[in-house]
Amino acid sequence: MTVDTGPAPNAHTPVSERIYLALRQKIVRCELAPGTTLDTNAIARDYDVSKTPVRDAMQKLAADGLVTILPRSGYRVATITFQAVHEILDLRAAIGPHAARQAARYATPADIAELREIVAEYATPLDIGAMQQVARRFHVAIAQCSRNKRVVALSETLFDELERLLRFAIDFSVKIGEHSDEHTALVDAIEAGDGERAAAIEAEHIKSSRAFLIERLMTLGYLSAGEVQIGNAARGMDE
Repeated sequence: MTVDTGPAPNAHTPVSERIYLALRQKIVRCELAPGTTLDTNAIARDYDVSKTPVRDAMQKLAADGLVTILPRSGYRVATITFQAVHEILDLRAAIGPHAARQAARYATPADIAELREIVAEYATPLDIGAMQQVARRFHVAIAQCSRNKRVVALSETLFDELERLLRFAIDFSVKIGEHSDEHTALVDAIEAGDGERAAAIEAEHIKSSRAFLIERLMTLGYLSAGEVQIGNAARGMDE
C-alpha cells in the first residue's frame, strides 16, 4: 500500500491547473491568509499569461471553498467560519470511524507494517507542518485499507482543509510523541480485526480534536462565541 499525496504539476500540466495547484497550496498552508485579496493581474503577470487561466483557477478554488468571489470579479481568500469548521469536522467524524472499521476487515500484514512505520515518525521532533503531514499520511493510509476509493478521496480533501485550520489553531513549536499512543492503539485494533474498537478509538480522537480546535480558533479570534452558539443551535435543530 502506497499513500498517494496527489498529482504534482509538470511541463504538460495546463497553466490554469498549475496556477490552481500553486495557489491552493499557499492557501492551505496559510501563506495566503484568510481575507487576503487576490490580484489577478499580478498573478497573470507572474505566469506570463492572460487573465483567462487565472479566472479558471479562481473558479476551481471557489468550488473548493478556499476563495470567495467578490462583486465586479474580485477574489479573496475565504475566511474561516463556524459553518466551514462544522462541515469539515462533521465529515471527518462520519468518515474516520467508518474507514477505521473497514480497515479492520481488509488490512493486510503489509498495510499494518506501513501504518506502524508512520506512527513511529511521531517519535521524532516535528513542528506542526510536519506533524500534520504525518497525520494526513496515517489517516489516508487507513482510508486506503478500507478499499473504498471514495473514502480515500474524501479523506485526502478533508485533511487538506484541516491543515489550513490547524495552522491557525496550533503553535509551531517542535513536539515529540504527539498522539502516538492513541494511534498505536488504533493500529492494534485494526490488526486484531476489531472494527468496533477501531471505530470507537477514531471517534473519540476526532471528538477531542474537534473540541480543542474550536476552542483554539475562538481563543485566537478566528471564531466568536456567538458564531459557535448560533452554529450549535442550528446543529441541534438539524438533529
